[in-house]
Amino acid sequence: MDGDTRGLGTRVGGGRGAVSRRLLLLGGAGSIALLAGCGLRLDLPQPPAPVPTRRPAADETLLLAVVTDLAGLVTAAGQVLAADDTDASTVRTVRAVRSVLRSQLAVVRGRLTNAGVPTRTVDAAARAVPGTAAVRSASALASRLDAVGPAQWQRVAAASAETRRLLTTAYAARLASGVLLGGDVALSAPSPARPAVVARTQPLVYAFEVVAAQSSGRQRRTAETTLEALTRLEAAVSGPGTNLPAGWSLPFPVTSSADASRLATHTLSAAVETTASLAGASPTAAALDDVARWSAHVQAVATRWDLPLTAFPGATT
Repeated sequence: MDGDTRGLGTRVGGGRGAVSRRLLLLGGAGSIALLAGCGLRLDLPQPPAPVPTRRPAADETLLLAVVTDLAGLVTAAGQVLAADDTDASTVRTVRAVRSVLRSQLAVVRGRLTNAGVPTRTVDAAARAVPGTAAVRSASALASRLDAVGPAQWQRVAAASAETRRLLTTAYAARLASGVLLGGDVALSAPSPARPAVVARTQPLVYAFEVVAAQSSGRQRRTAETTLEALTRLEAAVSGPGTNLPAGWSLPFPVTSSADASRLATHTLSAAVETTASLAGASPTAAALDDVARWSAHVQAVATRWDLPLTAFPGATT
């Protein structure tokens, strides 16, 4: 009896185990069939999750193009400095120009990386300088600096207000560098900004009439040279037959040579500082070009009074 019971128990237990294994196998096969029916292949690795697409920064394409342009100009300035026939005076000017260009490049790069543009993308733009003939003279560099055309100004005019202010001042400093290197940086055709340009130029002429009258010696000669340059600039922006008003109120009394020197630096600095705003709140490309080229000549004159070029005149970076 006991033996029969043990045998029965063994047969029943073995049956349950066998059934359970068969059901498991059948269930697994059914699951595989179900997954295969859904188009999934369990014998292949699953594709990785999609990488999120980076949202471009504001004005990214424009600023990357500016990085490429500035990197090329820095290289060109270095080529001029490496030329054997570059005289000492030119070397000093080119070094100052290269310093301004490097500062501009550093700021624009920083704007891009701070906005989330990968460093490798910015570095690639800096290396994307097209292969061109080496620049070996100051005049050739000046021509490169003056190569800011309508297409570039159209892109700047269409940019955000912050980028527009930054690049307008950067291009103005670049054009001023061309003037200092002896380039013929021509003024643009009259634009909607021209009345504001004239209104800033005429007081400069009057101020330097006072500066010259109250100066002596070397300062007087510098004042007279500056007055001649500003008078030519005023005639160019105002057109023929324009008479200067009788005078303007000076910011402070000028009764000595020291006062005259202070007036010179004060008025020139104030004029340069208007570069970022003179074209107005919603300027056209022509207005930006007009203001930048006028500013370039004022900046060049200002260096005679120990006011050095700055990378972004009148803009906060």
